[in-house]
Amino acid sequence: MSEARADGAERAFRYQAIGRDGRSVSDIVRAADERAVLKRLSEAGLTVTRVDEVAAGRRRLSSRGLRLSERVLIMRQLALMLEAGVPLLEALETVTQGIEAETGRRQFESVIAALRQGEPLGKALAEHAPGFPFYVYPMADIGEASGRVPDVLRQAADQMAYEHGLRRDFVNALTYPAFLAAAGLGAIGFIFIEVVPRFSAMIGEDTARLPGLSRAVLAAGNFASANPLAVLIGIAVIAGAVVVALTQPRSREQLRRLATATPILGSVLRTRETATWARLTAFALANGLDILSAAELSRRAIRDGELKRGLAAFEGDLKAGVAVDASLGAHTRLTAMDLSLLRAGQRSGTLARMFGFLADGYEARLKDAVKRFTAIIEPTAIGLIAIIVGIVALALVMALSSLYETVY
Repeated sequence: MSEARADGAERAFRYQAIGRDGRSVSDIVRAADERAVLKRLSEAGLTVTRVDEVAAGRRRLSSRGLRLSERVLIMRQLALMLEAGVPLLEALETVTQGIEAETGRRQFESVIAALRQGEPLGKALAEHAPGFPFYVYPMADIGEASGRVPDVLRQAADQMAYEHGLRRDFVNALTYPAFLAAAGLGAIGFIFIEVVPRFSAMIGEDTARLPGLSRAVLAAGNFASANPLAVLIGIAVIAGAVVVALTQPRSREQLRRLATATPILGSVLRTRETATWARLTAFALANGLDILSAAELSRRAIRDGELKRGLAAFEGDLKAGVAVDASLGAHTRLTAMDLSLLRAGQRSGTLARMFGFLADGYEARLKDAVKRFTAIIEPTAIGLIAIIVGIVALALVMALSSLYETVY
């Protein structure tokens, strides 16, 4: 075991441990010596398996932002420390010291500074640590309002981990269709650059007698063959514009609205919003908030315009004394079965549990909706590529038929 320094200066130690939930935890903390590290981590409810000192000057911060998996780990570590009785500021400082992403560390240093100035946790996170899922910030408000910040942070981490797994499954399911689409586009490019110009040379320059589709395909093939660099630059510019647009919040919001308006993706997104709203409402009610305060806090996490307007009307009805199920039935798309659950919960005093059941049901529907969407993507990609190739082939056949009729 390493000895403490005479000057009492803290050093950096990397540790590996097992949390109370059985998950592995690996991070960096600062302390005077290994004994202090073991004491601090033990108080946080961690079973330490390894501690190594990080040599001075060896550790460099990465300039990237925080990954979602790192955000989940931060929430879980904060929850563990708070459950062990560590003060919020001390827990945040400990977690911040272990963040290796420079942008993320600066964000949490700003959060700590805001808390020292008296700002609420939810507001400090929202203003100084953007990038968390939108429901995390109202959940922090719920935790502070109910005095159960550790529970809410752990629940937020579990929700983030669930959505991270859902997103990973979604991306994995799209990998093969994306490969098919890329291969198909490459084949179409080869046809336009190599095959179509050969047909154009056979037909000659007199294309006035050809059908319009054939003339368009031949012209596109001749241009692609004569200007391959310009075509590649154009594709690169379009791809770059798409990437830049996806990094802009306003563009992402517009794309989200466009996706919401589509039949399949819209259903997936609306189901996710409803599941998130029901889960947050259940959290709020379970943590001691009244139904009106819970409705207001959970509504702040919703981005779907239609649902948000309906929930605003729901809050107005609550103030007027309208029953929960009657108001939600009038202003949202909840099914009759959903409303009967809430009606039973209101009568029996178990509304929080019923909202939890509602969230479980919509999360199950969300998984099914994602599976249906990914199942449709592959045949859709194949069909689109087949249609484009078929159009090109039809145009060439029509051109040859016209040439044959002219000769004979």
